[in-house]
Amino acid sequence: MLFPTTTFAIFFMIVLPVSWALQRHRRAWMGWILLASYVFYGWWDWRFVFLLIVIANHLATHIVDEVFAAPNRYSSLEVLAAIYGYAVQIFADFCGYTNIAIGIALLLGFKFPQNFDSPYTAVSLQDFWRRWHMTLSRWLRDYLYIPLGGSRKGRTRTYANVMITMLLGGLWHGAAWTFVAWGAIHGIGLCVERAIGWRPTSTAGVWLGRILTFQIVCFAWIFFRADSFARAWQIIRRLFDAWGEPSPLITTSVVLAIVLGIGVQYVRPSALQWLELRFGRLTTVLQAASLALCLLVIDALGPQGVAPFIYFRF
Repeated sequence: MLFPTTTFAIFFMIVLPVSWALQRHRRAWMGWILLASYVFYGWWDWRFVFLLIVIANHLATHIVDEVFAAPNRYSSLEVLAAIYGYAVQIFADFCGYTNIAIGIALLLGFKFPQNFDSPYTAVSLQDFWRRWHMTLSRWLRDYLYIPLGGSRKGRTRTYANVMITMLLGGLWHGAAWTFVAWGAIHGIGLCVERAIGWRPTSTAGVWLGRILTFQIVCFAWIFFRADSFARAWQIIRRLFDAWGEPSPLITTSVVLAIVLGIGVQYVRPSALQWLELRFGRLTTVLQAASLALCLLVIDALGPQGVAPFIYFRF
């Protein structure tokens, strides 16, 4: 059976004829396909549609792009918020559109693997790479780390294999030294964790691990986002020498977007399952009205036109 439910079969029967009818009108066709993908994946989990269209775009246009373009014009607080904002933006953008792709693939009968699993709740960098871009992590492990020898040839060789894997993982994103630095930061962090045997088990240790891991990941994002080493160092210096200056970019909406982007990852799967169960008990009319309302809210809060996916350049 191609579809798991009659609902998706009906959905597909609606999408295809309209798509064929609009093929001569490219702009309308693109809008229809985009809307269909949002509805399909949103039917499973509206978090990712909201993250992609609203959160990622809002942070990019209201703080991230401006600060990373000219960090010396902004206060330390704005720079810090831009770094955290970029961490949320790249998660919302990448996780959002890959999950929409997973949803579209399901329409065609293909089941793609999960690619993100609340990465900013990770308690260590090892845990982070089990949760972030999981398909790339497995590829790096299976085709680089293990063929290099993995952890089978002693501690020194293991550290070397980790560093080589992460450095090549950085280069995979682009031929720039900033990406090499990003990979090196993660590689060094992974080696340090292995050396000290970092595996927190207590509640305090878990939260300490989450906080430290998030800071290291965000520090690495500076080099990932900056267009040069010079710009990355400007951002780092500005973190320390402009505290107390006016911070007009720190608005309620920016803070709320960052908090939502991180906080949504702490929502337990059981809570989402409960919401899905309650939604399934609604009448068809109420379900349709709820989905329509969600689309209207996302459209009102989102950008004009189709927001570009920042991960497309890698």
